[in-house]
Amino acid sequence: MRVFPNGSGLLLGLLIAFGFAWFVPFMNDEGNSSFSNLFSEGVIVFIFCIQGWSLQIRRLKMIFSDYRTLMKVHGLIFFGPLILVLFGGEYNLIPTHWMTGFLFLSILPTTITSCVVFTSLVGGDSDVALGHATLSNLLAILWVPFAWSFLGYGLEGELLVRIIEMGKEVLPKIFMLILLPCFLGWFVKINFFPQKTKIINEHLKKVTFLGILVLVYFALSKAVLNIGRDELIVHLFDLFPFLLGFLICHLIMSWWGTGFGCKNSQLRIAEFFCVSQKSLAMGIPLLSLLISNDLNESSLIACPLILYHFLQLGVGACFLSPLKEWKKQKSS
Repeated sequence: MRVFPNGSGLLLGLLIAFGFAWFVPFMNDEGNSSFSNLFSEGVIVFIFCIQGWSLQIRRLKMIFSDYRTLMKVHGLIFFGPLILVLFGGEYNLIPTHWMTGFLFLSILPTTITSCVVFTSLVGGDSDVALGHATLSNLLAILWVPFAWSFLGYGLEGELLVRIIEMGKEVLPKIFMLILLPCFLGWFVKINFFPQKTKIINEHLKKVTFLGILVLVYFALSKAVLNIGRDELIVHLFDLFPFLLGFLICHLIMSWWGTGFGCKNSQLRIAEFFCVSQKSLAMGIPLLSLLISNDLNESSLIACPLILYHFLQLGVGACFLSPLKEWKKQKSS
């Protein structure tokens, strides 16, 4: 899967998915509701089989050699954006009707592909970027449902009750649809295709790309059908400035936060792109699992996530030349 600016495949694919959802939305009525849910779950299983196949154990071991950096990077990935959103909500900087979407976006892990590609293009340490990005996606499998129940969304009652209920409802799905497929993908790779992983990886990335677009299409179809085309356009125009403001704050926090205790320019670039990205590939499947029954809620949450992905790819690409110059100055 290529990302902007190496190629416009992902951006073009998202635009096509948006176009199909806009003009030919998937009608999720009683006749095909069970089919769409089953098909979505099948896509999720396939995506995480490929995630398990792509798992790089060696790179995970490498980043555990520095526990301070490990805690700093993943603290910034998972808690930094969440603090920004909670601060924005407290001082009415984020509209109430978008708070749920911003909160879900803030607790997601980093996106693996663009994080590694951007790091590599600038001359950063892409192995470190891949290690941190992979670990954050593994942690997110349990962190996102826990954080979601901790924040009080989807379930009512005391914190302990919410967590227990979330565990009963979501953990079996996580095991069957995420953890087990991940393990199977990894097991098949190391036992049956140890010498051909590089060639197969390129084809699997394309399949993952198509699977994500299918889930995006379903999510956008829900938004079009439940909100309406005219009102959805109004929503997106209303959302854009707040999402752009959050992105700018997120980037400032990422650059400032990764500067602590990091004197190596290659490592800092890797850490910056890890912290400053949010994963659509992990966000859409987890959204399908956590909020599958609430169509209106899932539609409003999907819009910030998808639009943010457009923004972070475009804005992230704008940092490539300045970071290259910064790295040259640090190296000289």
